[in-house]
Amino acid sequence: MTVENEDGDRQRDHRHHEAVLDLMRDETVVDGDFDDAVRSITETAARTVGCTFASIWLFDDDGDHVRCVDRYDSRTDDHTAGTELHAAEYPTYFEALRTHRSISAVDACSDPRTEELESDYLEPAGIDSLLDATLRADGDVIGMVCHEQLGECREWTDAEIQFAGDVADVVHRALRNHRRAERRRELEFRQSLLEAQQEAMPEGVLVVGDDGDVLSWNSKFRDLWDLPRDALEGSCDGEVFEHIRPQLSEPETVLTPDGNLVDHAAETSHDEVVLEDGRVFEVYSTPVRGDDDEQYGRLWIVRDVTDRTERQEELELKNRAIDEAPIGITLSAPDDDNPLIYANEQFEQLTGYAREDVLGRNCRFLQGDRTEPEPVDELRAAIEAERPSTVELRNYRSDGSEFWNRVTIAPVANDDGDVTNFVGFQQDVTERKEATRQLRVLHRVLRHNLSNQMSIIRGTAEQLLEEPSATEAAAETIIEEADQLLGFTDKHRAIVRLLSERPSTKPIEIEPLCRRLIRTVGTDFPDAEVTLEGESRATVSAIPDIETAIRELVENGLAYSDRSPATVAVRVDRGPDTVRIRIIDDGPGIPEEEARILTGDQSVEPLYHGLGMGLWLVYWIVTLSRGTVTVEETGSDGTTVRLELPRTDDRG
Repeated sequence: MTVENEDGDRQRDHRHHEAVLDLMRDETVVDGDFDDAVRSITETAARTVGCTFASIWLFDDDGDHVRCVDRYDSRTDDHTAGTELHAAEYPTYFEALRTHRSISAVDACSDPRTEELESDYLEPAGIDSLLDATLRADGDVIGMVCHEQLGECREWTDAEIQFAGDVADVVHRALRNHRRAERRRELEFRQSLLEAQQEAMPEGVLVVGDDGDVLSWNSKFRDLWDLPRDALEGSCDGEVFEHIRPQLSEPETVLTPDGNLVDHAAETSHDEVVLEDGRVFEVYSTPVRGDDDEQYGRLWIVRDVTDRTERQEELELKNRAIDEAPIGITLSAPDDDNPLIYANEQFEQLTGYAREDVLGRNCRFLQGDRTEPEPVDELRAAIEAERPSTVELRNYRSDGSEFWNRVTIAPVANDDGDVTNFVGFQQDVTERKEATRQLRVLHRVLRHNLSNQMSIIRGTAEQLLEEPSATEAAAETIIEEADQLLGFTDKHRAIVRLLSERPSTKPIEIEPLCRRLIRTVGTDFPDAEVTLEGESRATVSAIPDIETAIRELVENGLAYSDRSPATVAVRVDRGPDTVRIRIIDDGPGIPEEEARILTGDQSVEPLYHGLGMGLWLVYWIVTLSRGTVTVEETGSDGTTVRLELPRTDDRG
């Protein structure tokens, strides 16, 4: 080799070296501005080697194809990109890239490593020679730098091959710096986003490292605990909790001896803490872990839930008040059929229906055969008009028993004025309704009998004036009528007392009561026969006046008997839950109008028989004892009246 050739080689090597150094110092390469970096690299490579094209190609993640990210044409000074080559179409070429550091093809169309490219890539572009240098990362080919010559075949020198490899290293560095810059920008973005999110959160946020050092916090956390800034900057969680401890009402039950809120750093905790000033904070804490489950620190989130706690306590108090209210309360949805969505405990007790059996149903299931249509129509009209209404109607419990229900409904509207529900109030007014009805009857009965008896007494007195000889008979009549009148008023007073005082029930033994009653009746009816039959050793739940009711029925049977001697049998039978007491007489029977008194079906009409007031007394004593009265039989052969009272003695 001549001196001139050696000098030329040294100059080329120097030029190559300087070009590589310039590229490595290029700002776009250093900063990772990859789009601008590849343009500088392809221009420098083409100019330094003196080739027609210089291009940079990158493989996809799977290595299935390679794509040109920049191609510089030294003839036109243009940059293009986008051409793709697929491994499936050029397997030999792709294999050569994977197994060679570089490919230097003098005649690319005949070189066995590149001849596959002839028809699709080389000939259309007029490429005669090419020099590829691969980009590698961790031993894998990730791309290549390609130098291409048009118009003539070219012998690539060792220096040019080395230069191509150095350029590939520069491209790799630019790509690596680009990806680092992207990760850095992503981390900066995420950090900024995290800080923005933390500041935007309505809760206080504190992040501590695994070593306990405070990493980040938001102003809400500092404000909630009234912390000075230096209590957080450069501090550890123990120092932070030392500022928090005096604010807690019971720090010893909340903080661990180390000043933490949890005993185990790897656990998630969720607590509520009460402060000395009465505020309530919800404190949530959880470890921060990576994908490999390694713990890097701990996240604390603190929320002031004082208002929520107060509202919840207020709501719970209201709910408890509604659940335990002494009247039935329901809530229905404003759908076509107004199904119930809530019923309180008193509604269950009032109607006998379990809550789960009524939800989703319309309240009409409480109606029955004797429910009047007028109040039902009024409720329906009120619902359609979305207005409140109150009615009283006859309803039926789950066991079929009747009760008078005072029902009030009212619409419930939201803030926009739209009706969202209907609230209903149910109150059992059976006793008041019945008492009012019965008192009206009783007063009319009393007035009727007062008028009748006083007319008799007055007429008898006038007879005394006109016929002095009738003194003895007249006196007996006056005494008899006066006694009956006193009896009426006594029974009327007793009924009014019962309805006013409504005495409580208590356990009463039947046998001693009946034997005492038989002795008392025997005094007034010495010729009568009164017997006690059946299972008399029974105990019932009744008001103390129950003895008066039984005696009234026995005395009625004896007083109106047309047989001698008159007989009455008191028969006691014990059932599983009740005791049945039958009073069986041999009299002429109770008139139908008066028999209806015992069942509570008597209409508000005056009675025309002196016996009526006593039967009213029987009815109310048994009713207030939670029992029933039934006239089983009545006629010329006698009457059987059955009292059924709750049983309280041993069921065995």
